Amino acid sequence: MTIVELGALGEFVGSILTLATLAYLAIQVRQNTAQQRREELVSIQDGQNRVIAQLRDPRVFGAYVRTAGDRDPSIEDRGASFSWVVQYLNHFQIVHDSYQSGSLDEESYQLWAGFAVAIIAPVGIRRWWEEEGGRLAFHSEVRTMIDQRLNDPADPPVPLTEMWTQFSPEAWDFASRSANP
Repeated sequence: MTIVELGALGEFVGSILTLATLAYLAIQVRQNTAQQRREELVSIQDGQNRVIAQLRDPRVFGAYVRTAGDRDPSIEDRGASFSWVVQYLNHFQIVHDSYQSGSLDEESYQLWAGFAVAIIAPVGIRRWWEEEGGRLAFHSEVRTMIDQRLNDPADPPVPLTEMWTQFSPEAWDFASRSANP
């Protein structure tokens, strides 16, 4: 075998090895991307759990339920409930940004978006959102999405206070009266 033939064989083997290396790197990048998406999803869920966990405090929970109803809540209830709503929607902005960047799938995004709208949908919270400028604290894309869903006559949102019995203002009033005879 001549030097030229050995050089050609070396180039051929080198190109095969280069292709194998590129394929290996592509697989590694894909696996790394999938792992990053899983970690981001876990981080989002952890954030959601931290905000939702605040509802274990009866003062926050009661303030939200009383403010959500079509009543005249105290200034303390309004402050506590709107503070919690802002915290939840700040968390949702992260969800929205992750979805927009392509790192969150459609189904997960729709789940969280539906919950965000359900939090805003009760009469008292919606009044704050629409009439008192609550919506102005959030990015325009998030405001637009929530506004569209709140005002969708074909698929009106179910308020959080109607999703589960414990969020019902009537149930909360009964529980409050039972705890404070």
